[in-house]
Amino acid sequence: METIRACSIWRALEVIGDVPVLLVLEQSFLGTSSFEAIVEKTGLPRSVVSDRLKKLVAEDCLGKNVARASRRAKYQLTEKGRDLFPIALAMLFWQHRWETGKRKFIVRIHHSRCGRSIEPRPACDHCAEEIKAHEVDWKPGPGLAQVAPDYSRRRRPSKSITARREGGALVDTLIGIFGDRWSTLIVRAMFTGIHRFDQIQQDTLMASNILSGRIDELIESGILCATLYNDHPPRHEYRLTGKGRDLYPVILGMLQWGDKYYAAEQGPPLLLQHRICDKPLTMVMACSVCAEELRAGELDFSIEAITGADIEANAAGTNTAKRKA
Repeated sequence: METIRACSIWRALEVIGDVPVLLVLEQSFLGTSSFEAIVEKTGLPRSVVSDRLKKLVAEDCLGKNVARASRRAKYQLTEKGRDLFPIALAMLFWQHRWETGKRKFIVRIHHSRCGRSIEPRPACDHCAEEIKAHEVDWKPGPGLAQVAPDYSRRRRPSKSITARREGGALVDTLIGIFGDRWSTLIVRAMFTGIHRFDQIQQDTLMASNILSGRIDELIESGILCATLYNDHPPRHEYRLTGKGRDLYPVILGMLQWGDKYYAAEQGPPLLLQHRICDKPLTMVMACSVCAEELRAGELDFSIEAITGADIEANAAGTNTAKRKA
């Protein structure tokens, strides 16, 4: 039986690596709790919403409460579900840096603790410096092992589900990428130093046609770039662009969540070290103004029409990120 290395990201993806699940969780973070409201705001078929709510309740990410008066169920985030919040904020961090000018709206975030309009920022819990992938070292952890993957079958939703959502709070590009298990595993491979087609296939046991298609999509999205390393026959290495490297906080958030809830008894498969402070790495999504850790109950979100100033500010931030890269 073929095996792959144990990975907390892979385990997390078995729960949240699905577009409808991410859309339902998005609404839960925004305070939507009734079945009818979730159907209306996600635009998903009722049967799909029902199935994903059952799955999230079974995984203890949502709790289901039935009011006696109306007999209608309300779905509330559990502690395990709230622990997914840093992943959502990491997506917003990426969205504001790379795709502000591509949509008609922007998500404003107000932090009640400092009373300011803020941006989420991926920071080291020890030194408070912004986390960058090239400043993180990793080594095998006590839970590292070879496991036989049990990839649950799931139908990939049509792109229309994400493409048509004009009023969503999370960036549609990221819902499409991280809602697809295979695309996420390719990005994960890049961050662990795996760059060639056959190596990625060995690391994930992905079918060659699926791997080829997802690589093409990630290149088209500007997440990956290809470099020819052999002429006859032509062979390419794949590397993350600056846009792709800024996905690291999302990957790190999935890793930490998977470590907390799905790691083996021996411990996590990987141990991360922040080179800047030489401490074990724990990421928090911090306030860009007061530097405090951002928590779900302390943030208010509003969706506003995009302005020229927003586009200019985003362009300046993106150019800075490119220069640093």
